[in-house]
Amino acid sequence: MAGTARMADPRPSAHTCSPPLSGVEQVWAGTPASHSPEPSRGTAGSVTSRHPHIRTRPAEPGSPHPEGPHFSTCGRCPLCLYSGPTGDCRGPANPLPRREEVRMSVLGLDIGTTGTKAVVFAEDGAILSSAYEEYPLLFPRPGWAEIDSAAIWKAVRRVVAKAAGTSRDKVQALSVTCFGESFMPVARDGTPLYNTILSFDARAEAQAQQLTDRLGRREIFQLTGMPQHSSYTVNKAMWLREHEPEVFRKAWKFMLWEDFFFLKLGLAPRIDYSLVGRTLALNVRTRRWADPVLEAAGLTPSMFATPCLSGEVVGEISRKVARSLGLPTGAKVVAGAHDQPACALGAGVVDPGVSTDTTGTVECMTIAMAEPVLTDAMLAANHCVYPHCAPGRYVSLAFLYTAGSILRWFRDQFGAEAVAEARKRKRDVYDLLISRAPEGPIDLFLLPHFQGSGTPYLDSSSRGVLAGLTLNTTPEAITRAILDGVAYEMRVNLDSVRSGGLRVQKFNAIGGGSRSDRWCQAKADITGLPVDALDVSEAGCLGVAMLAGVAAGVWPSLDEAVHQLVRVRKSFTPKAESHKLYDRAFRVYRQLYRSCTDINHSISALAAELHELRRAK
Repeated sequence: MAGTARMADPRPSAHTCSPPLSGVEQVWAGTPASHSPEPSRGTAGSVTSRHPHIRTRPAEPGSPHPEGPHFSTCGRCPLCLYSGPTGDCRGPANPLPRREEVRMSVLGLDIGTTGTKAVVFAEDGAILSSAYEEYPLLFPRPGWAEIDSAAIWKAVRRVVAKAAGTSRDKVQALSVTCFGESFMPVARDGTPLYNTILSFDARAEAQAQQLTDRLGRREIFQLTGMPQHSSYTVNKAMWLREHEPEVFRKAWKFMLWEDFFFLKLGLAPRIDYSLVGRTLALNVRTRRWADPVLEAAGLTPSMFATPCLSGEVVGEISRKVARSLGLPTGAKVVAGAHDQPACALGAGVVDPGVSTDTTGTVECMTIAMAEPVLTDAMLAANHCVYPHCAPGRYVSLAFLYTAGSILRWFRDQFGAEAVAEARKRKRDVYDLLISRAPEGPIDLFLLPHFQGSGTPYLDSSSRGVLAGLTLNTTPEAITRAILDGVAYEMRVNLDSVRSGGLRVQKFNAIGGGSRSDRWCQAKADITGLPVDALDVSEAGCLGVAMLAGVAAGVWPSLDEAVHQLVRVRKSFTPKAESHKLYDRAFRVYRQLYRSCTDINHSISALAAELHELRRAK
């Protein structure tokens, strides 16, 4: 598979037909002869007016349809509405019935941190329909982060039903991607016993330390590919046993949202290797259970769903589920992937040397590799290694927990005027905010640790810092500091993965942030690497849709799916002068985290104390 995006030819290559005769070239589809010569990517079932295997002739006197009949030299045309044996005339006077299910579609579901989206894709990657629904995050205590599990399931049901119900084509297969580590204890009857505990929830720090003391940090990394941290599922299951013993006792399984989704569809719960790799329970080398970790944690494999390969068919939609979700009976249900490998596949990142740059709620680099790289330098930089959803590949992540969410916070707290203006001018408010930001670099720096830090520090007590404020600081300058702060943190991570032995030569940018040319250019200037902003609006959904489509026979292989569907919107190369200036500013930024570590830790401790005092009252 290629790691770079390639433009696809939407026409089938299987036909070996003679070229069209001279004269009028058209396909009868009830449209005028001036119909666009190329199919529209945004319209389901678009029909071209130029087919190299269609022989046409001008209308003759007495023709039953004035534009004239058309003849197929091969007898079948997968892009036409009508087909028939060679020489048959098909027009409005005597059309053959449409072939059932000529167009195949697949549904990709993305269960995310702030909302759930379902997207139905056509064979050429066109989006036929989509639906999205948000749900609130819950912060019951400092450092805790949850979502109401019932709220997530309600959103999942509604978006799947809406996307499937508004698509012109029936869904042949579906697959799911979801956030990692985040889990809930589930009773045997399928009822969630607790809210979904999110990955950046820091409640299990003591349990993570206990496990580290029992096994050793290096041993855990060599077994699982995960640098030990409180975010992982195993640690939080230990917390539940200690602090919520009744919930722990009633739990049948500790489920992430892929396996819970399958359970709610009436299927046996299965979890793909990329997602179970995020729990701390998988041996990354053998893809079997990491028994020493589970034994030390007091857990057993039976407490988790059965692992399987991404792209494996786990079942079919039953008649009962079909009625409730608007899906066709018999549609294939296919094992998906953790959100970042799914995005990587949807962005064409499969081979070494290319990384995603995903800018959404979080900022994440997903770097592909051919085999696990478990060096001490990778461990020191807190970079995980776990299975990709592409066969025979692995990935490593470098991430920041808060990226686009900081822009959202700024919009909500300080952007009322910009929101009103954007609504009046019918513009996206983020585009408006970013367009007003000054050119960088500037002498204002943001440490974007609004929910603790991601890699390479994994410091849950770190806090956001805005350094360099003066009486001349404007909201526009703060917007610039947010954009650059996220990109500086990306540069920190790029340096650390390189020190760990990984090769990164370019970025394929996806997510909401990739739609901003100014942000993409800043990232190229700060990292010194080219950035390809992809014409892929929903990479996670597209990645698992590829898995579903290959399982259903829509595409012959993942390689072919990537080749056909991944396209570049715009390429950004580093500007030499800007890169030089940003290098100077980056040297200042690198001091910010270390300089603020002690005070941030003291603030986090104070916050916990104040919370306990308020609870006591």
